[in-house]
Amino acid sequence: RFTGCNCTKGCQTKACPCWASGRECDPDLCKNCGSCFPPGDPRECTRTCCNSAMQLGQHKHLLVAESLIPGAGWGLFSKHPIKKNEFIQEYLGEIVTQEEAERRGGVYDKKNLSFLFNLNNELVIDAFRKGNKTKFANHSSKPNLYVRIVLSGGEHHIGMYAAEDIPAGSELTFDYGYAKEAVGELFTKEAVVVGWMVD
Repeated sequence: RFTGCNCTKGCQTKACPCWASGRECDPDLCKNCGSCFPPGDPRECTRTCCNSAMQLGQHKHLLVAESLIPGAGWGLFSKHPIKKNEFIQEYLGEIVTQEEAERRGGVYDKKNLSFLFNLNNELVIDAFRKGNKTKFANHSSKPNLYVRIVLSGGEHHIGMYAAEDIPAGSELTFDYGYAKEAVGELFTKEAVVVGWMVD
């Protein structure tokens, strides 16, 4: 049974058992870091935990505008400066099975447009019809974001975090992780990479 952490500050290094195991700090298990203090609690000012922003709904204000990457369409931008390793926002969408994602992916590939994101071996998040602004973050081989699959509140979530200090008004990008081909038990196919994705 996972026992939480005993951190007294930060919770965003591998020294924190929660962060190291891909979890947000649990307010029922982690007492020293202050993750148990909800927003508005008088003791909130003593919270040192930086690993509970997703469950607390503490995301950054993001803007959508035409991308600075030629041919990429829309892009995602920061409204305010963001510090390295800060939680930006959760990637949201419709949760579908891997089989349904394969079916939809075939349709999306023909349009050169896809918002599919693997959550785990069984489930995929599809932000095509349902989702938030994070679906407009474009690909870069030199991204300013990184993505983590995080266990929060007993469920897997996709969190986006700052890979570096990001000035206000910057376009936010992450590495889509495209390989030359996608290989699974029942298929082998080339990854769809359109022109604007090549740096």
